[in-house]
Amino acid sequence: MRGMIIKYLPLVAAMLFGWLILSLFGRLPPKKVYGKVRDFTGLLKTKVLGRPFSARVQSFLVKNGASYHYGKNITVAKLLTVSILLFGLVFLALSKLSLLIAPIAGILSGALPWILLPVLNKQDNDKMLPELQTVHHSLSLELKAGVHLSEALSEMYTCVKLKRLRDAFCALGSDIIMNSDVFAALEDFQKKFNNRYIDSFCITVLQLSESGKASDLLTDISDQMKDMEKIVLEKKKGKLDRRITFYQLGMLVCVLAVAIYACLSYMLRSAINIG
Repeated sequence: MRGMIIKYLPLVAAMLFGWLILSLFGRLPPKKVYGKVRDFTGLLKTKVLGRPFSARVQSFLVKNGASYHYGKNITVAKLLTVSILLFGLVFLALSKLSLLIAPIAGILSGALPWILLPVLNKQDNDKMLPELQTVHHSLSLELKAGVHLSEALSEMYTCVKLKRLRDAFCALGSDIIMNSDVFAALEDFQKKFNNRYIDSFCITVLQLSESGKASDLLTDISDQMKDMEKIVLEKKKGKLDRRITFYQLGMLVCVLAVAIYACLSYMLRSAINIG
């Protein structure tokens, strides 16, 4: 009996942890039995670091493009549920092998969706570099032609092909047209990405909206485009170098495998002939 309790103690702890998380997000039915616990989770929800925990996690999902990688209906509660299920499944699958490995593997499996998201976001950021180059160039041409900043920004989605970035620029244009507030629209736009080049773009545009001087912006855009071109070229060169190295290693392995096979075949035939 004692051994069984020790065996399933981590699973019970995980279930309690999941119950606490769901309570934190208000997914459990209000019952008097949960009163004190719900008071505690409510305190966490409103007081932790001055911002609701659910809002902080939701911001993490939005900035890293969770809806584009995990589906448009993804929510914090759904992703937490997936993490808990992954933990439970892996733990139960490995619990018969080792009570030490099972909880560790379960925790890693549960954390995998959260760890994978920033990696996918980094890949998106790399794909956005050429798109942002086009945006900078188009905005520069629009401003040189005398187009107003708000109108130029509202049309930037037309030169973007990547869905995540295009959707964000469409929303940016709609916000500018509906509310006529460039600052608020850019703030909402920036919150949708975890990308330092988009941060730089928003800061530059805000500086223009405050100063009204297009020449300064165009100089900044030109400098940024040069830096971005260098980064794109370096990334492409790095990928090409890695591919060449990989192919060279593959060829070397094939040659070594053929040489070893020939040597072993020769040695085996010699041994048979001697025998």
